[in-house]
Amino acid sequence: MKNLLTTILLTVLFAVTSNAAKVYQGYVVLNNDEKVEGTIQMLSPTLNEIKVKFTSKDGKKITYKAKQVQEYSFQVEKWNNKTRVYEVKNITYTRQNVNRSPIAFGPTNVLVERQLKGSINMYNHFIEMNNNVRQPFLHVLYVEKSKDELVEVTKSNYKVTLKGMIADYPELSAKIGTKGYGFKYVTKIITSYNEWMLDNGEEIVLGMR
Repeated sequence: MKNLLTTILLTVLFAVTSNAAKVYQGYVVLNNDEKVEGTIQMLSPTLNEIKVKFTSKDGKKITYKAKQVQEYSFQVEKWNNKTRVYEVKNITYTRQNVNRSPIAFGPTNVLVERQLKGSINMYNHFIEMNNNVRQPFLHVLYVEKSKDELVEVTKSNYKVTLKGMIADYPELSAKIGTKGYGFKYVTKIITSYNEWMLDNGEEIVLGMR
């Protein structure tokens, strides 16, 4: 009986710790430009886009709807296998208009993760797939140049989309679709372009190249 109780207690403890909320230090920028610092609780890939569960520094708890927030950001520690140390990474969500709501019958003006920021921004958007057990979330990739509308990037359109966006960097544009520059390397392509623009963007605008 004692062994049985011990097993039950360990099982309950494991369940509680496994489902423990992931909370991170961060901030929320409201529509009136007010920046509030505190902790942010991660909910799920889709609910993170719909609302922000926030606790201020003075312990006040509030759940903001996406329409109330311009952006929110938090810090996470990730292990770097090469350097063998934990590195702090900033994760930022900004409010954008998307084609499909993260949840059924939900809003399309939501908070999506901005993975890359620069001349071209890249965003990760997730949609619940309630009837698909193997793939509960659909991952949609969006890109944006110079605050234009978001453009969805897919395996079938990435060549045309990216070539058009980075036409002013012909050396990189010519590589799109070749080995090492396929659809799964979209992040690499955009990162290379943004870095190149930091060094060359102003010269191009001034007509010096």
